[in-house]
Amino acid sequence: MGFNQYINGRSIEGRGRPFEVANPATDEVIATLGAADEAQTIEALQAAQDAFKTWSRTPLRERVTWISRLREAFLAERDVLVDLLAREVGKSYPEAETECSGMATILDFYCEEIKRVYGTTMADYTSRPGEAFHVMRKYPVGVAVGHLAWNFPVQNAALKLAPSLASGCTCVLKPSSSTPLATLYLGAIAEKIGFPNGVFNILAGPSSVVGKTLNESKIPRLITLIGSSETGRQVLSEAATSIKRFSLELGGNAPAVVMPDADLEETADFMVTRKIRCCGQGCANINRIYVHQKVHDGFVSLLHKNLRKVKVGWGKDQGDAMGPMIHRAVRARVLDLIRDAVDKGATLVYGGAVPEELEAGSFILPTLLDHAQDTMRLCHEEIFGPVLPVYTFDDLDEVIAAANDTDYGLCSYLFTHDARVIARVTEEFTFGEVLVNNPPGGNFVPLPHIGIKESGVGCDGSQWSLEPYFWMRRVSLRP
Repeated sequence: MGFNQYINGRSIEGRGRPFEVANPATDEVIATLGAADEAQTIEALQAAQDAFKTWSRTPLRERVTWISRLREAFLAERDVLVDLLAREVGKSYPEAETECSGMATILDFYCEEIKRVYGTTMADYTSRPGEAFHVMRKYPVGVAVGHLAWNFPVQNAALKLAPSLASGCTCVLKPSSSTPLATLYLGAIAEKIGFPNGVFNILAGPSSVVGKTLNESKIPRLITLIGSSETGRQVLSEAATSIKRFSLELGGNAPAVVMPDADLEETADFMVTRKIRCCGQGCANINRIYVHQKVHDGFVSLLHKNLRKVKVGWGKDQGDAMGPMIHRAVRARVLDLIRDAVDKGATLVYGGAVPEELEAGSFILPTLLDHAQDTMRLCHEEIFGPVLPVYTFDDLDEVIAAANDTDYGLCSYLFTHDARVIARVTEEFTFGEVLVNNPPGGNFVPLPHIGIKESGVGCDGSQWSLEPYFWMRRVSLRP
C-alpha cells in the first residue's frame, strides 16, 4: 500500500525527503513515503483558499450530506484504518477499533450541532421601536490549519476535520511524521468518493518545513493544534506573521486526589486502566496521585495488585495488552524520570524497567512509585508514560495548593463522596476539567475538552469548539 499527500482532491507523491514510519512494537518499517515539500504545502493552502469561496456558500444540507458520505466511506474502510492505527502507534487492536468508531461519532455530532449555530437580533438604547434593526450573524472564518498529535491520530483528525467542514471552513491537516499513515489514508478515501477538491487537504512532513510554512502563511485564519505546550508556543511564535485565531489543546500535569471515603477498589482499577491506555501517552492522564494518609497503604497495595495484572505486548492475538511507547528516546526519558525520583527518595514498588522478554520495540513495564515528593522532576514535568507516582497528604488546604502548583491546567481528578470537599475542590482547582469519581460519558462529544494556562486555548469537542471557526458580524440598518 502506497501513501501519498492529499492535495486539492488528489493523492500526490510527496516531493520532499523520504521518511520511514516504523511500528514501535516490532521496529518493522511499515512504509517509506515522500514528505510534502514547501511548494506542495503552499499549493495545499492555496487549494483550501480557493475551495473556501464555494464551500462556505454551499447550503448546510449539502455540506452535511458530504460529511455523511465521508463518514460512511471511512467506516467501509474501518478494518484498514484500524490495522494502520494499531501498527503505526503501537496501540492494541481493541483500542484502535474504539478510536476509529469514535471518529464516526465525532462526525455525526458536528453534522447535528452545526444546525444549532444561531445569530440574533438586538435593540439599542436610543432608537424607537422599528427605527433601527441590529442583526448579529456568524460567518466561517476561512482556511483552518490543524496540527495533529501522534497518539490518537484518527480521533484528532476527526476533531479538526468535522468542525471545519461543518462550519463552512476549509482546512489543511498535518499529522505527526511518527504516525501519518491512517490520516493520509483518509485522504485516499476522500479521493475515491470524489469529495470536493481542496475542501480539506492532508500533508505529512517535517515540522521545520511543512509546519513552519503552514504557520507562517497569511492564508490561514485559524490554527488548531493538539500537542505539547512547547509545540504550542512554537506555533504561536511562527504564526505571528498575521492576526490569526487559535484553538490549542496542549500538555497536562493532572493531579488526582483520593480522600478517605473514596471507593478505593474502583478508584485503583480506574487509575491503572486509564494509565495503560496508549502506554500512558495521553495529555489527560493522571500524573500525580495524592492519597490521604489514612488510606495510603491500602490504596498503594490496590494499585500494585492491579498493575501486576497488566499484560505488556502487542499484536492481534494480544487483546488489550499495553503496547509500547512511541520511540526508544521517549522511553529513555521516562526511565530517566523514574531514576530521578528513586534517587531523590521515592520507593519503586513495581516496574521501572524494560520487560526482559520484549527486547524489540520500545516497551516498558507499568510503574508504581511511592513516597513521591515535589522536588522530583516527574512532579513538574508531564510524564507521558505508564508511571503512577503516589504522594501522601493529610490536609485539604495543602493538597489543593500542591495540586494547583503547576503551569498546566488541563484535567484534574477527585475521588470522594463528601459534598463539602467536592464543593471546595471544584471551586478552587485551576484546571479546565475537574472529574469527580470517574463519571461516565466523559468523551470528546458532546462535552468540551478544555485546557487553561499552559494547557491550551479554547477546547475540542462540544458546541463551544465551533466558536473559533466563525466570525461575528453586526449588521445595523435603518428601514
